[in-house]
Amino acid sequence: MKYGHIFIVIGFFLTIRCQNMKEKFESFINRQCSELDTTRIGLIFIFLPQRNIDVQTFQSKSSEGLIFKTNHYFSLLTLSKLFKPNSTNRALFYYINDVRKPTSNHYNQWLNDSYWSSKLPVEAFKFINLDYKLEGNDFNLLELVNQIKDDSPSLFDLSKDKYLLVTSDVVIGPKIFSCFIEDLISISQDTSNILSTEYIKAQSQKQCYDAINRNQNNFYSFLYKFDYIHNLNDFSGILIWNNRFTSNITQEFVNFNNFYKCTYRNDVIKESKDDFFDSFCIFGFELAIYESPMLQDLFYDDKNNFKNFARKHLFGRSQPIKYEISNSPVIPNIVHLIWFSPNPFRKMKFIEYLCLKSIIYVLKPDKIRIHGDHEPVDCKYWKELSKNPKIEWVYREKPLYKYNQNFSQSPIQHLADVARLEVLYEEGGIYSDFDILWVKPLEKFRYMNVDLIASNDLTSYCLEFPFNIQIGAFMAPKRSEFLKLWLNGYQEKYHLFPGDYVAVSMCEPYKLYEKYPHKVFIENRLQMIFFNGWSAFIPRYIDIEQEKLQEFNENLDWLNDGTHGYHLPRHNELYTEMDFKNANKSLPIKIAEYILNL
Repeated sequence: MKYGHIFIVIGFFLTIRCQNMKEKFESFINRQCSELDTTRIGLIFIFLPQRNIDVQTFQSKSSEGLIFKTNHYFSLLTLSKLFKPNSTNRALFYYINDVRKPTSNHYNQWLNDSYWSSKLPVEAFKFINLDYKLEGNDFNLLELVNQIKDDSPSLFDLSKDKYLLVTSDVVIGPKIFSCFIEDLISISQDTSNILSTEYIKAQSQKQCYDAINRNQNNFYSFLYKFDYIHNLNDFSGILIWNNRFTSNITQEFVNFNNFYKCTYRNDVIKESKDDFFDSFCIFGFELAIYESPMLQDLFYDDKNNFKNFARKHLFGRSQPIKYEISNSPVIPNIVHLIWFSPNPFRKMKFIEYLCLKSIIYVLKPDKIRIHGDHEPVDCKYWKELSKNPKIEWVYREKPLYKYNQNFSQSPIQHLADVARLEVLYEEGGIYSDFDILWVKPLEKFRYMNVDLIASNDLTSYCLEFPFNIQIGAFMAPKRSEFLKLWLNGYQEKYHLFPGDYVAVSMCEPYKLYEKYPHKVFIENRLQMIFFNGWSAFIPRYIDIEQEKLQEFNENLDWLNDGTHGYHLPRHNELYTEMDFKNANKSLPIKIAEYILNL
């Protein structure tokens, strides 16, 4: 017993000591990691002029103002979400002269569109016109930064102890907090690791905190010069300083070694090579919309912390989208087509006959409903098809005056665009253009619990967009919420694009998809359009040269490895049966032969 009491006393003593140690440690943690008071940090965002690099055809001219692109939006989004400026403690948003004020085109609506500005509260920023004489696109950013540094303290709503300046092509990471709060992570002094990026980051973290908070240099620079910029005074990055720093910014602040203090290129976003939460910043200048469909890339990757961060703040949840599969069909097994004609005497083309035949024998729907204002003229194709009990002719007027719009001068194709959306909203099912040849069934998609199943397309329309929604074939349940939003666009946005009937039909739905990605399933093998050789289901097909696309199409195992439907607009060799028989054995002709023999 005596020994038992001794062990109890020793255990009690050790428990008390451990508890004290724990309390001391937690106290130390709380002291070192207390929540950062961001109201004492002045946030400055500089919207930079366009660099002297090759200008793409879709970019605006300088005199029209600068488009606020996806990478600029992410730059401002991370600054906002990490440091939380608000209407009583605003960040400063500098732009250069009135002509350099951010504008929006149809796609880049970040600061103007009510949905996106709700994710990024515009009232949290004070927009300031920085009067500066530009010669072309050349500018001296050192002069600009020094001007901002001198002027900005008096422009904040609250007085500041420290300042954080971010250029618009840099996306800041959470590691930037280590410049303001000392981190508990020990810094390895292993000289064998001196060249590693992680070592440089760790050293930079300690240096940044020491410089800003321990009265050494009173500033810290992440500024660096792009290798493709020839102007010595042009650079990008981050600058942090405190009230004790009164000197001017000089060229010595722009250091190529700072290149390693951020994540190089956009690996965090595209390749997951580095961790967003262990990065001071990301060089966002390469996130141009034509490099990749940025927001679409965010939807599915679950191994990338930047995408988790962006999803949380854009869509309210950090998890990637996972689509539900229902036990019973969600989408009716009905195929709808639109037959509007400029005159009542239109005959059915050979390709239209093949389309309906492929629907009957490949898709095998319960019904095929053809909606139109004039039934096809009596010809051998329609005589044969109209006897099929699955095919129904449904009279439908052209939508000439709807949604407070006058469509009477619109082309017939646009009237069909409106009608197809209305039909699928009213009845649900599968929509097909008359120039699609189906070679694989769509049954598996009918069980997906989504508002729309469609494919991407890059066409000569919607040039500002990474993609658009291909309207030639899509699937939806009855009373689809997404289709309702799409149709509302004709009333709410059609007047914004006079004469551009494609804007609401094909471009706007892509913007809707970015806003509500959980409502839409994009399947690029749903249909493949053979117009200018594009094949939307090929990964990164935007980057593939036309010659390689042609080679791909010629060698494609189209029945086993290809798409469900082949969309063949403007293929004259399929207009009549005679044209078909005289045509060369191209891929569309091979597909047509297959359908004809079903």
